[in-house]
Parts: sequence; C-alpha cells; structure tokens
Amino acid sequence: MLTNLTHRQLEAFRAVIETGKVTAAATVMNTTQPSVSRMISDLQHVVGFALFERRGRQLVPTTEALALYEEVERSFVGLAEISRVAEDIRDFRTGSLLIAGMPALALKFLPDVIASFIKNEPGVSISLRTRSSQAVLRHVSSQQFDLGFAVIEAEHPAVIRRPIFTAPMRAVLPIGHPFAEKVYLEPIDFHEQPFIALGSEISTRSETDDFFASGNARPRVVAEAQLSASICELVAGGAGLSIVEPVTAANFAVAKKVVTKPLHPEQPFQYDLLLPALQEPSRLATRFLKLVDAQFARLLDD
Repeated sequence: MLTNLTHRQLEAFRAVIETGKVTAAATVMNTTQPSVSRMISDLQHVVGFALFERRGRQLVPTTEALALYEEVERSFVGLAEISRVAEDIRDFRTGSLLIAGMPALALKFLPDVIASFIKNEPGVSISLRTRSSQAVLRHVSSQQFDLGFAVIEAEHPAVIRRPIFTAPMRAVLPIGHPFAEKVYLEPIDFHEQPFIALGSEISTRSETDDFFASGNARPRVVAEAQLSASICELVAGGAGLSIVEPVTAANFAVAKKVVTKPLHPEQPFQYDLLLPALQEPSRLATRFLKLVDAQFARLLDD
C-alpha cells in the first residue's frame, strides 16, 4: 500500500491533468508553480511510474496517468457529493422531521407552522401524525419520532416532557349571542344554558365540571364531543355554548366562526412538548421549535 500518498498530491495531479499546465494548476489550487511541480514529482516517486511527458509547453499525461486519473476523479466526485450533502444539512436544504401531535394542535396550529417552515426550507420533509395525547406519548417513547405535542399527566422514562405553552381556557359562543357583550363569563352564566361538553373520558372535562360546581351552575348538556374543533363547529352552528382549550378557540375566533370570552375564575391549560429521552433534538427540530414558540406568542398576543 502506498502509505505516503497525500490528498494534496492527488489534487495537484488532477489539476494538471485538467488544465494541461503547471501554472494553470497552481492558479486553480491557489498555490505556487514550484509547489505544484514538487507535489507532482513526489507523487511520481510514490507511485513508481511517470505521470506526464512534456511536449513543448504542454504536459501530456501518460497512459498510466490517465488510468490513475479515472480513479482519482471518482474519488473527487465522491468527496464533492459528500461536501454537497454536508452543506445541505448545514443550510437546512435537506433533512426530515417526524412529528406526532394531539388534535387540538395537529388540525390547524401545527400545519400552519409546518407550512411556514417548509416555505423557508423547501428541501426539508416533515411527516405529521395526528394522535391522542396518550398515543403521542407512546410514539415519542419509541424514539422514532422527533417531536411530540400533547397534554399528559403521567411521566414516561423514555420521554422528556417540557411545558411549551400555558394559557387560560376560553368560553366559546355562537356569533351574535347575547353573552358576547360580557367582559368575561362566570359559572352562573352557564346555568341551564345549552352546553356542548367534552367527552367524559377527557381529563379537562372534570376541570370544567369543577368550574361549574364552584358557582353552583348546572348547564344543560345537549351534546358531547371528543375534539375541541368538533365542539367549536357545534357552537358555530348554534347548538350551544362551550369551554375549550385556548389554541382551538383562538383559531375559530380568527376565522370569525365563534366569539370567545375569558372565564372567571380562570382555568389554565398547559400544552406539553415531548422529546425522545435517548437523543438530543436535531438542529432541524430546534429550528422548527422556534417557529412553534413564535406561533404560540402570536396567539397569546391576539
């Protein structure tokens, strides 16, 4: 094996082959003519055969040199491809993210963030799975997902949970409802009013029931639904009032499909970011989360 062979010698050899002159090769390599001549001489000594024949001012490669050049070129093409891929990764022109999100965020909020992200990073591929919070937890714990967005109460040893956004829940009313003139809604405002409730299996349902109990209010439940978006659609259709988490409430209010009002006393709601415990977030994931934070901030401002 030719242990004294160097990459710089091969670079000089390639440059002389392609330019036909040592001076031109020196310009390409940003070095001096004597330096290129020395590298070619050293390379000939290492390989043990002549590489060029001088014909006038032109250097003509030998048959052996041309055979060597074919292999050198393949190596340099491979290095160029590696360099291109590295640049794409560095500049976020390639890569992928696998995201799992609870419906409250995955139906509107996350798609908005993703659309903005891939507009700026068109080479990036993002896959979004809409799942229940418990399913999101299972997906992230498998270490196959990069990011999870959920609301969970129990910890998991394979998952890092971080609060990512907290805001009060909101009352949602049909457009034109008399309560739309109120500054905020109290438990008594819901007494005997038609109400669309979360399914009894949803943890937030018990918190809403406690809210009503604090004011001895008993709404008239006319429908139940598992998703905040479904509840807001029912409210928009005039079926009754409801209380939902803040992100979905804000999205429907911006779309002018419902009116939202604060509650008194407030009911805080926390969204969680779930990360696989066995790997650090990638640069791509970190960049994506900055857009998520910005989107939450915009909702809070609204």
